[in-house]
Amino acid sequence: MILLGRSLVVNLIPAVQETLEVISRRAGRPLHAPLVVDERGRPVLQIVTADGVVGRVLPADDVVRDLLYVRGRLEPTVHAHLQDGLTGDEHHATRCLVACLRSRAVLSALQRLVAGLLRAPT
Repeated sequence: MILLGRSLVVNLIPAVQETLEVISRRAGRPLHAPLVVDERGRPVLQIVTADGVVGRVLPADDVVRDLLYVRGRLEPTVHAHLQDGLTGDEHHATRCLVACLRSRAVLSALQRLVAGLLRAPT
C-alpha cells in the first residue's frame, strides 16, 4: 500500500506542475511551478511568474491533500482505485494509478487548484 501511495504522489506532483504551466500559458499568464525544498526540508511548489517573481509557495503535502482528500478522508473514487490496485500484479496496479489520476474527482480538484492560482494576485 505504501508503494502504491508513493507512486501516486510521485506521478501527481509532476502532473500538477505540467498542468499549471500549460493552462497558465494558454490563459496568457504563464506560471512556472518548480518543486524545491523549503528551509525545513519539505518539498514545496513555488509559483513563479514569467518575469521570475516567486508568488505563492505550496507545500507538496497540501497539494496532495487538496487533490486526493475530502473532509480528511480519501475521496471515494481515489480510495476505490487504490484498493483495486492492491488486487493484481504490477501492471494492474499501474493501470489503477493512471485511472486514479484521470478520475473526475482528481481532475476536478486539479481544475479548482489551477483556477485559484490563476485568480490569485502574484
